[in-house]
Amino acid sequence: MLHRQITKLPKFFFNLYEWLLIRSYPRYQPVFYRGKLTAGSDRDCLDRWKLIKEEIKKFKIKTVVDIGCAEGFYVLQSAKECGCLSLGVEADIRRLSMAQSQTTSEKIMPAGFLLAEVDEQFIEKMPAFDLVIFMSVMHHLMYSRGEEYCRNLLNKLRGKINKVMIFEMGQSDELENAWAAKLPDMGSDPHQWIAVFLKSAGFSEVTKIGESDSYKKDKNRAIFRAVP
Repeated sequence: MLHRQITKLPKFFFNLYEWLLIRSYPRYQPVFYRGKLTAGSDRDCLDRWKLIKEEIKKFKIKTVVDIGCAEGFYVLQSAKECGCLSLGVEADIRRLSMAQSQTTSEKIMPAGFLLAEVDEQFIEKMPAFDLVIFMSVMHHLMYSRGEEYCRNLLNKLRGKINKVMIFEMGQSDELENAWAAKLPDMGSDPHQWIAVFLKSAGFSEVTKIGESDSYKKDKNRAIFRAVP
């Protein structure tokens, strides 16, 4: 009897850890918890997932990497709903822990997560994937490292894309965010500015496939399909 109780302890502590983790910070994305998708995230991820799923089907995607995956929603959905071999890359330990715990507790395969900073050295080392998801990351790199650094990074990343990239970034007109003033002035049409920026990094085709809310929900960001 005692042995049976002891063997249940690891599962008890894992469930307690997951319960505490999910309540410990505001999430970017919805997470799977006890078989259900929880609400309460900061982003309109379900609408974005519909766009991503359409691209997975259209391009017959088999491998996916989400660079800056946060809680791993698109990684897990790509594996769960589409059967893709999916990898998430994230530098925030807490968000990465949340992503990894979902993979274990929900038994979602084939999906995994990697702790890493996104920079040119990382891009050079990573293998190629059919689909690269690169959303809500580039503006942070741009205001901290500059436009030319970001163009060079995208040029390197282009060589690691077998089929297509889904791209989205913050805009200079999102004035409720302090970082917006540090971005290049994107003028009256930020969506067009970003499309031109992607083409300047060597992408052969850049198509706006939809729009979604910004972090503060004050502007609509463009979601792009970029073909290498």
